[in-house]
Amino acid sequence: MLTFNYKIGFLSVTERVGKGNASYLMEPKTHISLNMKLFTSNEDLDDFVKPKDSVCLLIPNYLIDLRQPEERIFSNMSRSTRRNIRKAINNDEFILTELESPTDGQIMQFGEFYNEFAKEINIKRCNVEKLRAIRDKGALVISYITNYDHQVLCAHAYLVNTKQAYGIYSVLRRNKKGDSINGQTIGRANKYLDWKNIQSAKRRGCSWYNFGGKIFGEEDEKGKNVNQYKKSFGSINGYDVRIYKANGIRGKIFLLMLHFYYKWRRRHEYAFTFETVSNSQRKRRTS
Repeated sequence: MLTFNYKIGFLSVTERVGKGNASYLMEPKTHISLNMKLFTSNEDLDDFVKPKDSVCLLIPNYLIDLRQPEERIFSNMSRSTRRNIRKAINNDEFILTELESPTDGQIMQFGEFYNEFAKEINIKRCNVEKLRAIRDKGALVISYITNYDHQVLCAHAYLVNTKQAYGIYSVLRRNKKGDSINGQTIGRANKYLDWKNIQSAKRRGCSWYNFGGKIFGEEDEKGKNVNQYKKSFGSINGYDVRIYKANGIRGKIFLLMLHFYYKWRRRHEYAFTFETVSNSQRKRRTS
């Protein structure tokens, strides 16, 4: 089990990724324990028991099975994705950089690049302290693609443990006024980067490449496109399980706020979690 500590505002968080013992033992200074688990089949879900006094989120994800031969992984991709990757390999002047143990300065540079992207599309900023904590455990990889003008086209930060390579942040260059780089080139660079990350994760002995969770509410065209992008790599479905537990008054207040935030503002995830976990519990009682 990979364990690391970081802060979100005034809250101290202990995050654990993977299976292990004593999952919920917390240090006195920890306000929130976040346990992240990967379920790769419905059988995993059937065995799941929601811990008492916790807030759980069950998010469908998109996975590449790295136990397959590399040729099979590539052939499972959509025709257009394969074509884009081949073009990137044969024709485009892309330069891959992979940082296995990024410095504080390199993490800061990634965070600045990501935050500019996040501000434009209105998503959460990069938690640089979290990335440093993962790096200190030897589990962070930052990869990016540049062109021969040294312009960054896209970048990914992902966590690596023995079971999976899990995407934390993904950022694309935003077109600016007078920019000579078109969106198709950036999109092709991003597919090429994911392919190189998949190859790298397989070499590291990971069993799964985890694109991350499905975006609910596909009436949002951007969310629909993101989901389709992940599907185009021939991915299969599993689940990311997030289990939050509180320690102390500050943690309990946060947990209460988190519960109502998902119930009211992100009701798709809340409803999916509640219904799916309830169904698995009923299945256990009748089996």
